[in-house]
Amino acid sequence: MKVKLIEVNQGDCTGCRLCEMACSFSHEQDCSSDKSRIRIVKDEEFGNHLVLLCTQCAEAYCVETCSTEALYRDDDIGAILVKDELCNGCGACIEACPLGVLFFDRGKYVVFKCDLCRGDPECVKVCSREVLTLKEVALS
Repeated sequence: MKVKLIEVNQGDCTGCRLCEMACSFSHEQDCSSDKSRIRIVKDEEFGNHLVLLCTQCAEAYCVETCSTEALYRDDDIGAILVKDELCNGCGACIEACPLGVLFFDRGKYVVFKCDLCRGDPECVKVCSREVLTLKEVALS
């Protein structure tokens, strides 16, 4: 199966957070880091900016731990998606994620994560430094 993934060049990120704003606006019509599916974290010790983003793991622990089957891999783009209507807000998937890139919406009481904007990620479009690039790879 071929999947689309966002490749991240961590060293070139300046921390502008345009990717966060584009993501949250695209999904929630609100420019808010808390509502973004991509997060930029500043490493205060070294002064770097770290891009935190779902890598759409081949062995997806989040999917494996979901007792309601709210998380699944989309066959068309290969992204792991969330069915809001099945999510019970237990947070097991959040704890299972080794990268810490699943988030909880307290208002909707559901988990949310990067869905690759259905194969056309807004974050990639606004990243002028090309820190984020969309790649198609074979899932092993």
